[in-house]
Amino acid sequence: MTKKKHKTSSTTRKSPTRDNLRCDNSPRDTSAVGGTRIASLDALRGLAIVLMIVDHCAFYLWDIPIAPTTLRIVTRLSMPLFCGLMGYFLAGQTKINWKRFYQLCLATVLVNLAFFSVHHKLEILASLLICYGMFICLRNWLSLAVVAVFLTPLDPSVAWFDYPLPIVLSCVAQGIILRRHDLRIAVATGALVTLGALVVSPPSVYVLFYVIPVSLLIAGAARRSQPDWSLLRLEWLCTLGRYPLSIYVVQYWVVLAIHGGRG
Repeated sequence: MTKKKHKTSSTTRKSPTRDNLRCDNSPRDTSAVGGTRIASLDALRGLAIVLMIVDHCAFYLWDIPIAPTTLRIVTRLSMPLFCGLMGYFLAGQTKINWKRFYQLCLATVLVNLAFFSVHHKLEILASLLICYGMFICLRNWLSLAVVAVFLTPLDPSVAWFDYPLPIVLSCVAQGIILRRHDLRIAVATGALVTLGALVVSPPSVYVLFYVIPVSLLIAGAARRSQPDWSLLRLEWLCTLGRYPLSIYVVQYWVVLAIHGGRG
């Protein structure tokens, strides 16, 4: 008897992953865990750093208050942008990036050595570190914290942080929702966070009005993953966005040193 050989198909099908099925069809952002970087998201992070530097200079060097009629109403964009990007990157992690967590720990200590001595409060990196720790425990369930902003009037830790922790939590959770769900859902939750303005007082309230614009910015950047920044001469923003923590720590010490020297 002759045995018939059955040929097996050499073509294998790849099972779709959650990232393949995302509405934006952008490449999987692995900048937080190694792999391909997304230039447009780096540029957004660089923009957040620039706005933060301008805001710190406006406060420490130029004595400009936070008000609807001053430059610092524009620089309020930096906080929800940075927090939203953090949530977006966290939601894209396939495993906990402990190296990044320890880098954030170190940056938090270095910044607060200067900040706490002046303001007797914890700077926003401390809030972001807490958010990272909560993400380690809860993973994408942290997205439920999007409603935390409504707890701001009841939160006793508001007196301990530069930015109220519930507001930071809501902004980070919004970034997670943007990564894991449809943009329409993110816009809806962004509107919910914006409604938190009803229970949050100035100056913290101003950042809430940027939550939906930030969501649209991040979603747009994720779609256009590799624009030709050389045409706009904005490659430097991408460079800043690759080293946000290092630049943030250095600029804080420089600005506070100049501020102390003037005083």
